[in-house]
Amino acid sequence: MIDVFEGGLAVPESRIQPSWRAPLAKWIQPALERAPYAVVPTAYGEYTLFREPGKRPNPAARAEAWERWQLILGEDVVLEIDNAATPWHGLRSRMRLGVHGTLDGVPFTARAASRSFVPRHRGIHFDICDGRAMSFTAHRFHRHFIRSIGGEERFILRSNGARWETDRLDRGELALLCFVLISGADALLTSPLWNL
Repeated sequence: MIDVFEGGLAVPESRIQPSWRAPLAKWIQPALERAPYAVVPTAYGEYTLFREPGKRPNPAARAEAWERWQLILGEDVVLEIDNAATPWHGLRSRMRLGVHGTLDGVPFTARAASRSFVPRHRGIHFDICDGRAMSFTAHRFHRHFIRSIGGEERFILRSNGARWETDRLDRGELALLCFVLISGADALLTSPLWNL
């Protein structure tokens, strides 16, 4: 992780950005075998994104080329998604329909809200089976990362442009943030006007 010096003190860089990503031609193609696709340096260490062909139990899953995605920290699988798809358009479509996986071994379901012109109606919501819910929500000039436990919402982070202050996250929350940013799912939080 790169340090930025402010007033003589080293401050950890907060922008989540891969230090390595597979070449574009490989990145946008369906995974044919288990392989690393990105490495993201963080305060916890390097998260490595692995993609591999997923279970394809029906014709729709075969047509959509379902994939299994894993974010691994050291030897630990922190985040796993069983029914992901190729990045960008394929994954965004899957996120709207709903994906399933585990976060630190706890099952979750994630779904993206529709592409509304109204910022507060856009979001990506992770319902975790231990009673937590994590949400990325869009606002006019920034994005929020919110944790809900027992119906009580707690603001965790706010983006500052493309930067997120990541010092208050646990390793699972940081894995969710890495997944949303490097997969391109964060485009679901942008206004549909950007596509015009």
